[in-house]
Amino acid sequence: MFKKWKKNTLYISLMQLTLLFVNFILITLISREYGAEIYGEYASSKSLAVLVGTATVLSLALVVTQLLARNDIDSPSLQSNAYLIIVRNSSLVIFLLVPLSMLFYRDTIMTILFFLAFVTNEMIHIALGFFQSQGDFVTSSKQILLRTVLYGVGAYIIIANKLSIYNLIIFQILLLLIFFAVAIKSIPKLEIELFGKKSKQVFKKLEGSGRKMVLTTFSSALISELDILLLGLFYSGPLLGVLAWSRRILEIIFQIIAASLDILFPELSKNNKKDNVINIRKQLRKFLLFTFSVPILFLIFKDVADKIFINILGSEFTNLSSYTAQLLFCLPLMIWSRINIIFSRSLNFEANLTKMIAVGTFLSIMSYYIIHYINFNPAIMSIFISQFIFASISNYSFKKSYV
Repeated sequence: MFKKWKKNTLYISLMQLTLLFVNFILITLISREYGAEIYGEYASSKSLAVLVGTATVLSLALVVTQLLARNDIDSPSLQSNAYLIIVRNSSLVIFLLVPLSMLFYRDTIMTILFFLAFVTNEMIHIALGFFQSQGDFVTSSKQILLRTVLYGVGAYIIIANKLSIYNLIIFQILLLLIFFAVAIKSIPKLEIELFGKKSKQVFKKLEGSGRKMVLTTFSSALISELDILLLGLFYSGPLLGVLAWSRRILEIIFQIIAASLDILFPELSKNNKKDNVINIRKQLRKFLLFTFSVPILFLIFKDVADKIFINILGSEFTNLSSYTAQLLFCLPLMIWSRINIIFSRSLNFEANLTKMIAVGTFLSIMSYYIIHYINFNPAIMSIFISQFIFASISNYSFKKSYV
């Protein structure tokens, strides 16, 4: 048992590091070769697609994995019906992307392509859910690892040959479709009806569980992607690219640290007694203070980082180090929001949390407009206040629920 857990952990860690490394190299190449303006559009359009895609797929990969792990009576037909739900939802939503992309001043074609990539990726994870439900994370990690490496190599060739940015996203979709076919082919046909008929009973079960599961998933996506999307309403050209880059650096560091917090979910699910919950939150407050060391260290070496960014990305990114040094002070706020989301998910407070996050989203949007009207360091202040709102409101939601 320990050997299996150790092997799973090793592959998952390797997969996550590879994903972060390849994505970092990719956005570096895009910024260097296409310029800050193209990257700004790329980042903002992707954020819109991720938010819409998260709501569309209903976190069905997690739902299917969970039900398969429980040996649900409908296990053989779960995956085929999940695919049908996603295809149905996507067919309806894709038409909404046209007015949505116009509303947020985004490139419609790029947004639609990113949406298709997101949906295809979710379908792959539904297929891989069969292996994860059996405690086999090695198979899924190997596939994602190989896919990421191939995507990185292909993306490098496309960018090096100065092909259109659209070709890069189309290549990603095609690669995802190939690996979707591979994932399906690897599942034992006797255990899963991959192309079974639609079942109203299974549809209802998946949609019900999906609507509940997606609450916290969408809340997390809002905290990660809303800033870049809203920046696109107020900025354009190279400046949007620089701001998006600084926000993405913050996101990468956040994801690295936040990944270690996922262990809280099974721990709280097993032992949710009040004493244990209170004790864990006290320890996490100490951990939160430690995270302030990240922005402080970056601030000390800001000038060194500035030279590195300019050498790697080009002269358009002169202010990247300055923006990043300020934005990194949002890191503790984002981590506290993630902690509150994990606690709410573990203790079944998803509905209350989502209502409060919806309020927080409205307040964040309003704060963007107010700060830009005041015009006092608007880009940085908007992001900071937005993250402060999410951290405060998620904390309030948990305290109000946990009485």
